[in-house]
Amino acid sequence: MKIPRNLIFMCFSQFGSSFSGNFVNVFLPFYILKVSPYPVKQTLFWIGFIMGSTSLCASVTSTFWGALTHRFSPKILFLRAFLVNTLALLLMGFTTNLYLLLLLRVLQGFSAGTSTIGLIIVSSTSSKESLSSDIGLYQSSMTLGQLVGPLLGSLGAVSLGYRGAFVSASTILFSSFLFCYLFVPDVERLPRKGASLRRITIDKHILIAWIACFMATIQLTFLPSVLPNVFERFHIERTVALKSAGMVVMLYTATAMIGTYFWSRVSKRYGLMRMVTFLFVGGILTQILLALVTEIVGFTLIRMIQTGMIAATFPLVISIFAAESKGGIVGFLNSGRFAGNAMGPIIATSILAWFNLSFLFFFVAALTFLVVLALKIFFREKGIDVAAGF
Repeated sequence: MKIPRNLIFMCFSQFGSSFSGNFVNVFLPFYILKVSPYPVKQTLFWIGFIMGSTSLCASVTSTFWGALTHRFSPKILFLRAFLVNTLALLLMGFTTNLYLLLLLRVLQGFSAGTSTIGLIIVSSTSSKESLSSDIGLYQSSMTLGQLVGPLLGSLGAVSLGYRGAFVSASTILFSSFLFCYLFVPDVERLPRKGASLRRITIDKHILIAWIACFMATIQLTFLPSVLPNVFERFHIERTVALKSAGMVVMLYTATAMIGTYFWSRVSKRYGLMRMVTFLFVGGILTQILLALVTEIVGFTLIRMIQTGMIAATFPLVISIFAAESKGGIVGFLNSGRFAGNAMGPIIATSILAWFNLSFLFFFVAALTFLVVLALKIFFREKGIDVAAGF
């Protein structure tokens, strides 16, 4: 199957954005631990909120960015978000003040509309038959950035120092901005009819879909903020842990990327909702296994299986509603991913400050189980073909 030119360019530009963010995120907890003047328990809270603040703000503004595509050029909005994030990343390399670092992360969050706008552009230019596959490919491009970003980020922090790593990330993002400016074509603004956010009907099915996107993202994002503690659990020295963290994240992100693409294709045969349920159940079981493993290799292998299953649930859930081609609805669902990105590290570090890693793993598994129950209860009555497999 020939991949549309517009989709290829969108995937390349979003890859750069995803890469730079994950380049920084892998060493950010280690950096905060180094510069923090506070005790360990208090520093854990700082790690959670600094890492989660960007996505917390993005979860609020994601729907807003989606609605703006009814009024302004999606490409112009795309470019402005890139530019603000580039500047914020650059400034992060020149501060050790945790309050200022938090402020810069918040600034990133308010401008983090690129993936929402990208989803709108992809869904607007895709046929109904190829929609789930196209969104899966777009999601895979972001996951590819998540794949190579952590490994190079940890190596960059070790070889260039933290400041050099921040500057490198901002340079990469600026290059992505230029690529987007030169090669990504624009699409027409979405029709103004239904553009107002207050006109969007968010029924119980959309709300449950949002919760599913939220919980899937928590499973994917909670771990990096506590990776220093994971390595400590297995008695691995912190310098070695910093070098190894990127490799661990890269490996489980690789299976997430492969799983996203593979399960999106398989869903055409077995049905979206049946596939979403299967993948969430797999995520629960592997989450429990993380609490029981006793060495880092086994931990990494189980995490690889887990992300290979759970990562595919987001594009599959989005596909159920994306065909409606309403920027606000797509933005609302995508805000679930931003909220999960925010709450993942906040939940992880807050629980770890008072309990232990095993409790954290069981807690996330329990939350995911509640999501599966909600999907089964509320989508049973949804009268569309994608629910037939439930």
